[in-house]
Amino acid sequence: MGRNISHGRGGAGNIFSGTGESRTTTKDLVTPTIKQDVFTTGRGGSGNMMQNDPQHPELARELQDVETPPLRMEEAPHHTGRGGVANAYFPTPEEEKRMREQGEAQLARVKTQEAQLARVRTQSKDRRKDLEHTAGAAHPPSPAAAVASGALSSSESRPASEERQPSSS
Repeated sequence: MGRNISHGRGGAGNIFSGTGESRTTTKDLVTPTIKQDVFTTGRGGSGNMMQNDPQHPELARELQDVETPPLRMEEAPHHTGRGGVANAYFPTPEEEKRMREQGEAQLARVKTQEAQLARVRTQSKDRRKDLEHTAGAAHPPSPAAAVASGALSSSESRPASEERQPSSS
């Protein structure tokens, strides 16, 4: 039987027994997607509002993701809650060993996830550039934009009706 640990301000609801192993299911691994047309990034404010692109949900998710929290290794004696002798926790050597092994496994998972996220970010940016390039090629610039860029001379951009005016001589 595992140890009971008290945390929080007190009461029967704040007693935890570390005997049960948590089981991860496939439902736990599904990343939620944003359904709204506009979503927030950061702590709030109108400057943090972004348009959602339903074709690329990974971009919205990436903008909302924050840094990975630091790992907490609780393999040493520590306090839970607000303090006091009743909240002191002293792990056994077996618990310290198990926590150390779990921490190493968690660190390996975090490094793998960060590498995958970096790969997704790169792929997302490359895909967006490709889409912008493809969209730009599908819509040639207007004559005014072509003149502004120097691709056409101003005489080439005039409508045909202006070029065929009869001379007065």
